[in-house]
Amino acid sequence: MEFDDMNHMPEWEHFSRFGRNDEDEENLSPYDAEKVRLKVNRAKLLYNQARAIYKYAAVFCETLKGEMAEMTSGLIMQNAMMLCPKIIGAEGADLYLLRMENASIIRTNCRELETQIKAADLFGICNADYKNIVLDEIEKFRLLFIDWVKNFEKDDHEDEWGLY
Repeated sequence: MEFDDMNHMPEWEHFSRFGRNDEDEENLSPYDAEKVRLKVNRAKLLYNQARAIYKYAAVFCETLKGEMAEMTSGLIMQNAMMLCPKIIGAEGADLYLLRMENASIIRTNCRELETQIKAADLFGICNADYKNIVLDEIEKFRLLFIDWVKNFEKDDHEDEWGLY
């Protein structure tokens, strides 16, 4: 299975105008313009780290061996593939509920990814050095994720399900 092709995972700049309007930006106060710039920068850093996780997870999967290798690599890559689209979904929606929903899915995928990688090590089907690289990238992502989520602004939309 070839997972290391990043063509389907575009660079952040592909989405740089997503959800933004030049006319609105011109009318922002310097404070609000800086706030928008910081928000976009946090999302960009998170997105780029998600791409790094995807890339390193793909390399990790290439080291898997044994009868569980194909199934394990499929599960790992499914979780790694979900991160970037969910970040874009959260940023594009700009609604607190949708952002939180996407953030929750991202967290779940990262935790499952981490569990699958540790399980591959436990079963002895991977190279431990590659395992540590991917886990380090996930930890970097986790720290960026915390900063990203804590800056979500709650709005007036009510969650019909009562979760957020």
